[in-house]
Amino acid sequence: MEEPVSKKRKVMALCLLALLGADAARAWAQEAEKGKDDKEKKLGWTNSTDFSLVVTTGNSTAQTLGLVDRLRYAWPDARFSFDASGVHTNKSDDRYFLVEPGQEFAVGAQPSSSSTTLIKPEPTTDVATFLVSSRYDKNITPQVFWNAGLSWDHNKDAGIRSRYVAFAGIGNTWADNKRRHFATTYGLSYTDRTEEKPDPEKEPRFAGARLDWDYTEHLGKSTTLDSDFITNIDLADTADFSINTTNGVTVSMNGHLSLKVSLQWLFENQPALETDLDVVAFVELVNPDGIPSSGDERFRTLATGGTKLVLGKADARKDKLNTIFRTSLVITF
Repeated sequence: MEEPVSKKRKVMALCLLALLGADAARAWAQEAEKGKDDKEKKLGWTNSTDFSLVVTTGNSTAQTLGLVDRLRYAWPDARFSFDASGVHTNKSDDRYFLVEPGQEFAVGAQPSSSSTTLIKPEPTTDVATFLVSSRYDKNITPQVFWNAGLSWDHNKDAGIRSRYVAFAGIGNTWADNKRRHFATTYGLSYTDRTEEKPDPEKEPRFAGARLDWDYTEHLGKSTTLDSDFITNIDLADTADFSINTTNGVTVSMNGHLSLKVSLQWLFENQPALETDLDVVAFVELVNPDGIPSSGDERFRTLATGGTKLVLGKADARKDKLNTIFRTSLVITF
């Protein structure tokens, strides 16, 4: 009786091992196929265009329309990108300094107090920003790549008439699959900029260090989170640096249309100069004895209204941070 039972147990054990082996082989095959799918890339040309409503604060306050276009070409081991964006915005009028209200001073004289407040008037329609950039990435290994590129931007409200940045560097790809992409790049740059007003404290051309990252996370089939960050630092004056970072959420409606919400920060640690701002006083005439032309007439400054007097000129720096909030309709093809 022992032998048949022993044989029966052996047969059951062999069957169990076969089932477990088949299940393990099937799981391994599924993981391998998943890994293969994760590594598959869409090669060739792709393009997406954002039509957006833009709300900006900082050196200009505006509600307007914007356009962003992203053109890509992918090879098995290399990538090319071209980005262009423009914002048609309401531009603020020239800022001015307002003399503290409540002061009195003789006609033809100056106020005794130099206390002033910087005033930012309501905006009028104008073009605010343009940005064009291109970049080429080439894999050295699946996790390491080199890149080179060029960018140009113009932001009149921030005092930047023209800024060219050429760069090259080495990067790491930390994740690259259907769910997540994350890569960082670090390299050197050369900047040539022209600002609206010459700035004796800043060099118009400098060699710099550049750091950026590119992050994308897919949440399900229809929602995508993305974040990009770029900083450029003057190696000779590390206090002179800029940051451009954008974070967004995209919800896909179908294969070609999506809705996107994004927030962009443009930061200049040493913003451009704004010179020859008017020092303004709004005044009313005070006549203590009520007798015209008796010689005791004085001006009293007001917050608004009265008579506007331009008392001189003063300089200020632009705001460090400009914020751009976009709600976009994205067309992909």
